[in-house]
Amino acid sequence: MPNLVLERKIEQAIERWFSSGDSKPLLIQGARRTGKTFTVEHVGRRLAGDRFVKLDFQTDLAAIERIFSGASDDVDAIVARIAEYKRVDLTPGDSLIFFDEVQLHEKALNALRFFSDSWWRIIASGSLLGVTTKKRSLPFPSGVRQLTMTPLDFEEFLWAQGERRMADDIRTHVETLEPYMLHEQALGWYRRYLVVGGMPLPVRRWCETRSMEAVAEEQREIDATYTADMTDPQNGISGISAKRIWESLPRQLLRASTKKFKYADVVRGGRRARLLEPLEWLAAAGIVSIHERTSDTQAPLTPYNDEEGSFFKVYVADTGIMFQKFGIDPALVLDVDARGAISPEFRGALAENAVMQALRARGIASYYWMPEGSGAQGEVDFVYQTPQAEVIPVEVKSARNVTAKSLRRLMREGSSPYAIRLSEQEFGRTVDADGNELRSIPLYAAHCM
Repeated sequence: MPNLVLERKIEQAIERWFSSGDSKPLLIQGARRTGKTFTVEHVGRRLAGDRFVKLDFQTDLAAIERIFSGASDDVDAIVARIAEYKRVDLTPGDSLIFFDEVQLHEKALNALRFFSDSWWRIIASGSLLGVTTKKRSLPFPSGVRQLTMTPLDFEEFLWAQGERRMADDIRTHVETLEPYMLHEQALGWYRRYLVVGGMPLPVRRWCETRSMEAVAEEQREIDATYTADMTDPQNGISGISAKRIWESLPRQLLRASTKKFKYADVVRGGRRARLLEPLEWLAAAGIVSIHERTSDTQAPLTPYNDEEGSFFKVYVADTGIMFQKFGIDPALVLDVDARGAISPEFRGALAENAVMQALRARGIASYYWMPEGSGAQGEVDFVYQTPQAEVIPVEVKSARNVTAKSLRRLMREGSSPYAIRLSEQEFGRTVDADGNELRSIPLYAAHCM
């Protein structure tokens, strides 16, 4: 597949924005290497043809300085300079101008707000926007539409393998909860997704070569890029602390008991005051996801309020990058007969991380649940609320032997309409003696929640 193009769900949102005539610029944020540039170029050329123009803020900075040298609110003059620089005719309404990595030029980023309600169609992308804007003198632009791009979810991964029918059938079975004929094959693809992940380059390398070493090479390069970003002296944080947090995540998630983030596991004597800012930087950069605790049983769900602010978990934003950090042979995950060589904690860490990634891709805000009190017992891995203010508990089990005592407790105390158990078991539904409905959904269908 030398010219493989990975289809992304965000393409539909971009197309809707363009075809609707929405006059507000579209700003696509997300971690580095998630495919923002490639996707916008691919969709932009399809939508606007030769009237699609890209400004690369990483390589064209000298020209960009001149383009934005005048008044930021004179958008017609800005577009005229872009047209001259690119040697194209641009017309309002049907042209599409792409500002790639717009965070690198403060004035250009701020100028987005002046394009709002104009006839010019502007789409911009930005990596590290959540951290670079902290150091800027101009405000973050108002009047823009915002989207977040994440790594491929499992459904997009299936599309890349040519398994669109399987992806559609999985969605059908989430609705019917009837057993799925290709359950074992879907589990096989899910395990492959755990080790390849959803970053576009590793996925593309897998599709092209079927070589896990080629995949690991791309994953290591992305890891090195993230490490370089977090240790850059210009980012205003302790790069050493950020790197230590990053390196501590595998062992934080491998604990047999609670996987709550512990500052002391980062560095001996680690304290919140020293490590909170670099941790928040990693989250703002989209490299990690912070998963807070809640003790609520009724909507709206809110974070648990403690003075130390120390009740949360941290997951890696991409399961493939996380897997690469463990240094484990992929065959131990992919080969069912060899899986006994790895610990249940390891399988559980991978499963939870993949579920967190699925929820983030869907834009679902979730928490982990524990009853009130620092010494409380019992935990539910994930809980979220629906638009109808229903509280849905989700338990994650990485093997087929499943118990759910804490899950049923939250259902009872929260009057949840149903709970979800994610495991390697088949689709199904059970109702206990108290009338509580438990929906069994395979781990490979987490993106459908």
